[in-house]
Amino acid sequence: MKNFKNHSYLKLDFEPNKTTIVGDNGTGKTSIGEAIAFCLTGCDLYGTENVVNKLIKKGETSMYVKVIIEQDGETYEIKRKRNKGVNEITLNGIKITQTDLLAKFIQDKNIFFSIYNPLYFTSLAPKDAKEILMKVLPDVPREQVFQDMTTDAVNKLKKYDFVTANTIIETARARLKELEERLVYLRGVIDTQKQLAATKVPDEMTAFNEEELKKLEEELIMLQKTEINTEKIEAEKKLAELKAKLNTVPFEKPQLKDTSILEKQRQELLEEYYKIRDEINKIKPQIITCNKCGNKIQVESTEKQFLMKKLNEIKEKGTKVSSELKRITAENQKLIEEYKQKVENYKKELYLEILQLENYIKIINDAEMQKESETKAKIEELQTRIAKLKEKQKEAITNNQMRAAILKQKEEARQRIEEAEKEIEAAQKEIAELKELIEYAKQYNAKKLEMESKIIGRYLNKVSLQLQKVVKETGEIKEDFKILYDGREFNILSHSERIKAGLEVAGLIIGLTNIKFPIFIDDSESITTYTAPDTQIIEAKVAANEPLRTSADQTVKTTEEPIIDMEEELSNEQPQLSIDDLPF
Repeated sequence: MKNFKNHSYLKLDFEPNKTTIVGDNGTGKTSIGEAIAFCLTGCDLYGTENVVNKLIKKGETSMYVKVIIEQDGETYEIKRKRNKGVNEITLNGIKITQTDLLAKFIQDKNIFFSIYNPLYFTSLAPKDAKEILMKVLPDVPREQVFQDMTTDAVNKLKKYDFVTANTIIETARARLKELEERLVYLRGVIDTQKQLAATKVPDEMTAFNEEELKKLEEELIMLQKTEINTEKIEAEKKLAELKAKLNTVPFEKPQLKDTSILEKQRQELLEEYYKIRDEINKIKPQIITCNKCGNKIQVESTEKQFLMKKLNEIKEKGTKVSSELKRITAENQKLIEEYKQKVENYKKELYLEILQLENYIKIINDAEMQKESETKAKIEELQTRIAKLKEKQKEAITNNQMRAAILKQKEEARQRIEEAEKEIEAAQKEIAELKELIEYAKQYNAKKLEMESKIIGRYLNKVSLQLQKVVKETGEIKEDFKILYDGREFNILSHSERIKAGLEVAGLIIGLTNIKFPIFIDDSESITTYTAPDTQIIEAKVAANEPLRTSADQTVKTTEEPIIDMEEELSNEQPQLSIDDLPF
């Protein structure tokens, strides 16, 4: 490794079975174990990811760790480096991804650390620790558990489509609850139906005169029929016709003579008259002096004389037009007055007829009202008598219907009691079978738990693991997880006891999976004796005032040898290969 934590450079060979690294505090023993974990997984000793910046030696920008491992008889060189912020992994000099590296050598990171670091598993939350164990713990086959049970129990469990005992218990308990609730309901039904069956039946009522009621109803119908008064209808019809005639006139309006042409001529003459008059007023008078007497004489000009003549002609013509217009207008007005008088006379005749008809209709209405009053009194009398008879009829019908309903209800109650008693008998039989089934499922759970405990117990000594527990009250297996060491819970164990417990758990996982990752035991001086699992062991032990070395006095190289970096010899444009492209 180079520039890893406090190591500028370090090279170390490990023994195949056990290597002990010794040295004083701060010499970098733990860092060696962490370097291996980092190279293989990219994590620190406790599986924490994204820690590369914390692992580079202070003041440096590059770092690498190279580990040579053997797997299935093959040797591999894994190198993980960081150079100026860029991470790179190579396998035998070929770039490889983190995913492919884990897939080939690690598979499951949690299982790796549970074996590699004895303190990793004991540091996990119970839920996470249990999840790891459940991955490696082999499931006890159902048939193997059945072999240790009675034939009757096995047949009953198989009959109910056995998947897990807990499923059967939960299903059976749910069904039991349904049946017990149904029993309570059915017993309530029986009590209710017995009360209904004991209901008293009223006597039948027959004293009722239906013929009298029918006769009175027919008489009432006859009185309620409205007689049609044809005379009144004809009079009202004629009255409506006369009123309609008021809005129409049976003769045409007079044809009036058109005065628009004369009015237009008169207006045009007036305009021409005023125009010429204005022109005359604008002509200045002409003054001449007499040659004989010398007097000044005013004379009219030829223009004014012409205009005066024309003005008189227009006035004469306008007078004729106005006279003709007045004559025609007077004739038209006379025609209009004659038409209005004719219309007025016509409407007077209609109003007289209308008044006569309205008086006639009033006489008819008065007579009808008198008759209607007499009929109404008779109807009210009949309705009172009919109501009394119907009340008796209703009482008899209601009594007899109630009697029939009670008789039917008593018969139905008897049938329901019989059906409920049969259903109760069937439910009680099913309840007994379900309770027996639950007991068999409890036996199955107990047997399976016993077998799982035996499997785990083969690999453990002082450590005991509890993955599930049987609830005494119900017999169900509930999820549970406890780790005990020598009967004590982990939170009160000493550091050395935690290491020993972690080693036993590592041995358990190795035994169950046959996955033999190396184990790195830090602070191994704190445990004097322990049973090592069948895998490579790397111990880190404190030795006061001692330099970093192995227990076999193996030289630990701390000076980097000049080497040819094969990776730099490769073309920078060499394509990145996946694990499947590797030649081994």
